Amino acid sequence: MSIISNFNEEEKEKVLEELTWNVKQIQDDLLKEILTLNAETEYLQDYLHGSSVKELFKKNLPIVTYKDVKPYIDRIVNGEASTIISAIPITNFLQRYA
Repeated sequence: MSIISNFNEEEKEKVLEELTWNVKQIQDDLLKEILTLNAETEYLQDYLHGSSVKELFKKNLPIVTYKDVKPYIDRIVNGEASTIISAIPITNFLQRYA
């Protein structure tokens, strides 16, 4: 079921326009919310030292792969608190077999 499935065609167009009109601001706001929420995690502390400033994030945080964050995930899987990487408790990990 779509987020807009209960709207008529005119309402759908309006909702889609609102959602896509200011994408940069929406993304910036979401990033700020994520950084603020997770600023005290061990992972972000290493790069941002408790800050939630977007420019500092862009400057200091490298692009990472799964291999880069796997040690943190392994620690959580082995019983450490999920606050290592997330202020919101992680309760499950799903494993995909290729």
